[in-house]
Amino acid sequence: MPKKDIRQETKSLGIGLLIIGIVHIIASGLFSFYWGFILISFGIFSIIYKKIAVYLIFGVLILLAGLSNLVGGLFSNVLFGEGLGNYFWFIFGGFQIYWGASEIIKYTKIKAMLEARKREKAKLKN
Repeated sequence: MPKKDIRQETKSLGIGLLIIGIVHIIASGLFSFYWGFILISFGIFSIIYKKIAVYLIFGVLILLAGLSNLVGGLFSNVLFGEGLGNYFWFIFGGFQIYWGASEIIKYTKIKAMLEARKREKAKLKN
């Protein structure tokens, strides 16, 4: 993946996170107000920084959100016997865990590819 594509993708990711963060704050009765600030902060970071580390941080962030939603949905259903609405958070948490892991894997693949390119360039210089 060329650096130009990485910069564009991290910028798009940052804009998306800003929007989702604002929605979290506006709809704080449905979503977590605190996650809204985390998403906005990371969205700004992604727009400014534009490096492959953004994929790793994003993956960990989504993984944590997924674990939170999965556990919260599980406890709400098992311990408190709440309705079907919490199954949504349980299932969505599983999706987020998968998504977060995918982003971490993407980071490792891109990093390995960039390091291989760097080694090839070094070989060509010699």
